[in-house]
Amino acid sequence: MGLKTALITGANAGIGLATAKALAQRSFDLILLCRNEKKGLEAQAEVRKANPAVRVDLLMVDLANKESIRIAADKVKSTYKRLDVLINNAGYTPATIEFTADGIEKSFYANHIGHFILTYYLLDLLKQTAAETGDVRIISLSSVAHAFGKKARFFKQISDISTWSAYGDGKLANLLFAKAAAKELAGTGITVYSAHPGAVRTNFGSDTMGFAGKILQLARPFMRTSEQGAQTSVFLASAPLKSIGERNNGGYFADSRPKSPSNRDVTDEHAEWLWEKTLPYV
Repeated sequence: MGLKTALITGANAGIGLATAKALAQRSFDLILLCRNEKKGLEAQAEVRKANPAVRVDLLMVDLANKESIRIAADKVKSTYKRLDVLINNAGYTPATIEFTADGIEKSFYANHIGHFILTYYLLDLLKQTAAETGDVRIISLSSVAHAFGKKARFFKQISDISTWSAYGDGKLANLLFAKAAAKELAGTGITVYSAHPGAVRTNFGSDTMGFAGKILQLARPFMRTSEQGAQTSVFLASAPLKSIGERNNGGYFADSRPKSPSNRDVTDEHAEWLWEKTLPYV
């Protein structure tokens, strides 16, 4: 059995899988939350190989479906007595723009609202663990793409929004979520961070069309490996709190260091607004 338990969404490929393997090697028990069962089972086998001594469980979830998230969260709460680290890693890159029944752009729902709901449903277990250990962490995978995001577009049905802008909105929301959650959970023993993994050579954007798709294809050989991309998440999940820095709770990290966000919409006020605005979706 591991020393701590970490849950990772989107752990079946890319950065999520690399993060899971690295944490298994650091003696974490792991809960892998995946959308695709076949890929999930392959990932589970790979993570087990990284350290056969830890427990590696697989749960299916669709982050664009509230009921699916609730079922997965209930399963976690009934199966585990502790949860030390929650890594909201799954990233959905839209190939085309689609909307949910209530008019939310689908990638924004999966990237932000879905992770918000999952975190909210797991708060009891996270708080209970923090009360015992004094050190629980939530890590939200943002990206440098948060620079393309605009708070004014959040929750709106804009049919001519570009896929890049939609993705940027989700990543900006991931960053603001970490800022808001750090404030909401102050004093509970839970710290929250957002991370930019760097430009990573994963399947990200593989179905992006046109000029942007061509640029991504040309840039791919120069990008980081998934293992390099996972380093900041692994650092935030496993480094002593002292080396992360107390004042960096709620902060944005890249290359395992605090970084200033590159978007004027990153304010405490907007973070608080986003938290309040997302609560009714829970």
